[in-house]
Amino acid sequence: MINVAVILLFLLISNNDPLKQQIFTIMKPELKFLPVFLFLFTGVVLNAQEITPASCYGGKRLMKEFIKEEMVYPAFELNNHIEGTVVLSFLVEPDGKVSDLNVHTSVSPALDEEAIRIMKHILWYPARELGKPIPYINHFEVKFDVRKYEKLCRNRGYDKITYAHTPIDTSWNIYPQIDVEISPKPVYNSSNYNFSSFVSNNLEYPEAAFKQNISGTVKLKFVVEPSGRISNILIEDAVGGGCTEEAIRVVKLIKWTPGILNGFAVRTWMCLEITFDIASRTVAGKIPTPGQVH
Repeated sequence: MINVAVILLFLLISNNDPLKQQIFTIMKPELKFLPVFLFLFTGVVLNAQEITPASCYGGKRLMKEFIKEEMVYPAFELNNHIEGTVVLSFLVEPDGKVSDLNVHTSVSPALDEEAIRIMKHILWYPARELGKPIPYINHFEVKFDVRKYEKLCRNRGYDKITYAHTPIDTSWNIYPQIDVEISPKPVYNSSNYNFSSFVSNNLEYPEAAFKQNISGTVKLKFVVEPSGRISNILIEDAVGGGCTEEAIRVVKLIKWTPGILNGFAVRTWMCLEITFDIASRTVAGKIPTPGQVH
């Protein structure tokens, strides 16, 4: 117990942020009851909220949904019922970039590679200590289950990733809409649709927002992947009463053509706005032109 208290004291006084984070991650199960112990022996109160862990863009729920949309089970593993959970470890740098990506728990080389491919789509907010960005060792799990995957494919309607445009850029760079030669565009089932009419026909004014007399404009930012699916949804302006959640639901229904740069399909940042008008109980959508994208 004394040894663990010494570790806690180190965590409090050391300026070596990467080392502190590594120790904190390794010792986390043992440290959960020690703030009281440290207070009894030293009089020091440890604030458990001093370190805010790194987090993914859009939150865990949207990340899990993206994994389901993106996963492609390798054929050999699928046919031979090879299953398990791949655990990746990596460092989220203070600028949010990822480094030192490693397979912490392996299942098979092909499943490991698929987990890495999925993980590379996801962007991260850095961890913070007292408001200051710090390096943070993070873990990312991808569970491969044959039965659930087969059901997933039936529900989503595809078992492999298709691309409307090839070749695709493999650098993983993300370009602002204003920097691509051809911007991503929504794809609709009807030629009579535009974005505003699609929103009007697929989005419902949330009853909670209507009852609470809530109006406003939800502003979202997201990445259009080379496959045309979207990832890393950011809420730039939220509206209460369920409006933000409803806007995200409808946006996720849309398939896109990818942005094109130098002949390659590239990852592209896009913005859009959905307005909820309580006066007429209507909704409308807008995709800002590149010059309006910040």
